[in-house]
Amino acid sequence: MSATGQVVDQLVGNRQVHLDFHTSEHLFDIGNKFSKEQFQSTLKLAHVDAVNLFAKCHHSWSYYPTVVGRMHPNLSFDLLGAQIEACREIGIKVQIYYTFGWSANDADAHPDWCARARDGSFLINGSREAESNGTDPLPNFYWKFLCPNTGYHEHILEQLEEICLRYSPDGFWFDIYQAQRHCFCEACQLAMREQRVNSDDHLAVEVFNANNMKRHCVAIRELLRKHHPTAQVFFNGTTSIETGVNFRQRMYENNTVQDLEDLPTVWGGYDKLPLQSKYFLQSGYKISAMSGKFHTAWGEFGGFKHPEALRYEAASMVAWGAACNFGDQLHPSGIMDQATYENIGVAYSYVEKIEEYGIGGVPVSRLGLWRSFSEAHDEGLAKILLEAQMNFEVANLTEDLNNYCVIIVPGAACLLDEDADRLNAYARNGGYLVVLGAGVFAPDQKTVLIDIGADYLGDAKFDCDYLVVREPYNSGIAASPFLNYKASRRFLAHPQTAVLSTLREPYFSRTHEQYCSHQNTPYSTEEAEHSGIIRKGNVIYIAPELDWMYLKHGSRLHRDLLVNILLELPINTMVTTAMPSAGRMAFLHQEQKHRYIAHFLYAPPMQRGECEIIEDMPPLYDVPLRFELPQSVTSAKLVPGGASLPISWEGSLGSVTIPKFSCHCAVVLQYV
Repeated sequence: MSATGQVVDQLVGNRQVHLDFHTSEHLFDIGNKFSKEQFQSTLKLAHVDAVNLFAKCHHSWSYYPTVVGRMHPNLSFDLLGAQIEACREIGIKVQIYYTFGWSANDADAHPDWCARARDGSFLINGSREAESNGTDPLPNFYWKFLCPNTGYHEHILEQLEEICLRYSPDGFWFDIYQAQRHCFCEACQLAMREQRVNSDDHLAVEVFNANNMKRHCVAIRELLRKHHPTAQVFFNGTTSIETGVNFRQRMYENNTVQDLEDLPTVWGGYDKLPLQSKYFLQSGYKISAMSGKFHTAWGEFGGFKHPEALRYEAASMVAWGAACNFGDQLHPSGIMDQATYENIGVAYSYVEKIEEYGIGGVPVSRLGLWRSFSEAHDEGLAKILLEAQMNFEVANLTEDLNNYCVIIVPGAACLLDEDADRLNAYARNGGYLVVLGAGVFAPDQKTVLIDIGADYLGDAKFDCDYLVVREPYNSGIAASPFLNYKASRRFLAHPQTAVLSTLREPYFSRTHEQYCSHQNTPYSTEEAEHSGIIRKGNVIYIAPELDWMYLKHGSRLHRDLLVNILLELPINTMVTTAMPSAGRMAFLHQEQKHRYIAHFLYAPPMQRGECEIIEDMPPLYDVPLRFELPQSVTSAKLVPGGASLPISWEGSLGSVTIPKFSCHCAVVLQYV
């Protein structure tokens, strides 16, 4: 729920386009070839139902006749107004884009508005060396950050009031609101002194910085509510994981919807969206997922994904319960690029066939992932579960943990005392708890909060270690000691605690003084006194951080070990399937429509240069879906197409078979 109490019931659109228009003053005849007819026909071609249009860009230029801001010096008419009018005529919803964090000409004209590092230098996105010479090549994504604790805040409010009085959009989309960059400008330093904030206390500065930005966002929300009370509002950057600040400080609460920006080709791959979508859908928000038509990232003129890749991305968005938003960048002339919208049209014509079976659905499972907000640990653990097609929820968001049969805590020190109390009680009450690495600790990484039946001996002594896995967890696992790229914390099991796997340590760490061969030192032939995997009652502790290592190194041994452990527990994920590891299954509940939907995706990503791309979409045949649900399922049908699938029953366990699919399909399980 947003801090201001408004969460939208209906998204602005299911098939959105974010029409970037960051346009330099060194370009001329801005928008001179804009044609309402061409603009409209191109959006229709792409099956678009909503578009984000620019009021102000990162260069600081506005695209309408402004008194408060500065209209682009080479624009001669109200481009924003003309675009809004064109959209209204054909029933396309409109959100107005306004930049905050990056505004180049504002930064140059008002250095006192700029965010500063401790040493007084500008906070910059990109290399500081770019300032050295005006003729040197400028790095991509190079912008100075601005601070909301300065006169910039009042300037923004004044211009937004002007925009609200001129136009009546369906939503507002504000950009660059990441809270992890701490500002020490003169205004912030003065405010810290007045508020007695210890500037050497990192957490205190984090809270101070976050509160500054929250006050800024709340003021914007209040202004918008006065003029456009039903408008959708989103502050971009607040849903980003990065250092976890946005989630620790709940920066996203002033959004009425959550737009999950992700360019999977270059921003970490196709497995970032599932975890993010689950978190926000379970939190009660409607969500959109944002990707781009570009081969790489924003601002790439002439870069294209293949239309089938866009179709896969769009189907994936719907499968994870999100509306779709693809980014484009309008040419400075105002001409819409035909090829771009032909490609988007391939994706959105498919979305029209499936959107009612995904967007707004809520993920459900009895397997819970405790989110640590450590990006590497959370995504590594999610990736393991996704590749095994093990359906899961985000456990932090559930009041009654007894709804889960198994909860997994990632290998990051993330638990507060109240979290640990809930998890320990859950295990005592019969739930199964699987904890990795530092997940047993409080954030100080010293205080053990979960009762794992062992004494903490301290941090690892060496730079790596080796795991020896015992039955019954060793199916498909190397019998020899296998490498952990990150050494485990040392716990000595109590006599009554079961040791499930042991560890071997290397003879020494690799240093200049002593080393062996090309990489890691070989393992000792003697077992270490501390254990690799132990079990006390319903609590299993895995000392190696399998999640972090899997994301960073991708060893199948680490993934398969965790899956083997989970399969030995009485786990109930509600649905199961069997696909290759590149296959993905998403499971959603649409309670008002009395149905569950299992989405299936298959298109193995491949690394090409710096980009992860989707190209091949081989078909899968005879894909099983087994389900055990609290309601009595009466029918199953395949989407798209609506073909009926016969259900086989073994007691309460139902199963259907998908004869064949490529890229995406879904099975709709209807109940009374």
